[in-house]
Formats: sequence, C-alpha cells, structure tokens
Amino acid sequence: MIIAIDAGSTDTAAADHLLYDLIGGLDQPVVALTHMVSGDDRPHVAVSLTSTADLADPVRAMVADRNVGLAITRPGASEPELAGPSRLVRGAYVAAVEAALGTTGRVVRWPGHEQAHGVLPAAELRTRCGIDRLEAIGGVPVEDDTLIDTLDFVRPVRRDGRLVLQVQPAVGNVLIPFELQHQQKCCADH
Repeated sequence: MIIAIDAGSTDTAAADHLLYDLIGGLDQPVVALTHMVSGDDRPHVAVSLTSTADLADPVRAMVADRNVGLAITRPGASEPELAGPSRLVRGAYVAAVEAALGTTGRVVRWPGHEQAHGVLPAAELRTRCGIDRLEAIGGVPVEDDTLIDTLDFVRPVRRDGRLVLQVQPAVGNVLIPFELQHQQKCCADH
C-alpha cells in the first residue's frame, strides 16, 4: 500500500517533519520518501509512505485536522482513493505514482537506515544500509575502502528503482553525504 500526502510543504525540512510525525504514529515498518511537486505556481514537497500493512485508517486520522491532499493506492486497485483540495490532491497523486514506479524520490526511511551512522568504508555502508550505489559529486572515485562519514544523516535518492547516495569530498580525506542535515539555503547570506 502506498499513501501519499501533500501538505504544501515548502522545503524538505518541513516534509521530513511531516514524515516524522506520521512515522511516529505508526507501528509498522515503512519506506518514506519526499517528492518534488512542480507545474504549479509554487513548487513544493509531498511525501509518501509505502508499507505491506494497511495504514490508511491511522494516517487518515493523523491528517484529519490538516489541509492536505491524500492519495491512497492499494494492491490490485484500479485507481487510487483521493481526498482533499484539488491542488494538493494533484501533488499527492504525483508522489504516489513516483513511489509506485520507484523512479524518483528522496528517501528518508528505508530498511537499513538505522545502520547509517558513523564513519564506514563504502562497501560496508552499501551492505549494511541497503544502498545500491554511491555517487560522488564531481567524478571523485568511490572505491570499496573509501571512507564515508555519514554525519548520522543520510538521504539517498531513488533512481530507477535503486537507492543512490550522493557524496562529496570533505576535510579529513573522507566523503560526506551531499545533502547535509542543516543546509544553508542558497542566497541566504546575500
């Protein structure tokens, strides 16, 4: 089952916060992603939860007092269940489709995420965390023994059904995740 929610989150931090709220209220393992929603006057971020359990009722209850778009897809269903304001339903639908296809999305929670801590050789990070590929920005080679400092914050992206973690060089001859937990927004200082 895939449940996608568009709360009109303005950035990934707000979308992560929504996901943490939802995950905290569930007692089942989930794969949780954020999805960029464009084609509107205000690009924003929607989220999706994928689980083998039926989470529709608890998620509906958690978002009942929020202004959100909701798209629920069940295995074998011919079409999703949609609810909410049309602008936000569109974003939820886009997120549900992307989650179903596995073609794109920023992954916040997945099987193995709990192992992504500390400094690990690249091969061990892939094996322990279920990450398919490490991709260094700028063409820097990533060998199996290249050290990756996870900074205890790892957000791989889903690309063509695979988990890809983008990394970048850092001080100390290690690579760190390209996405940092505390991002400085572009143009924030000028």
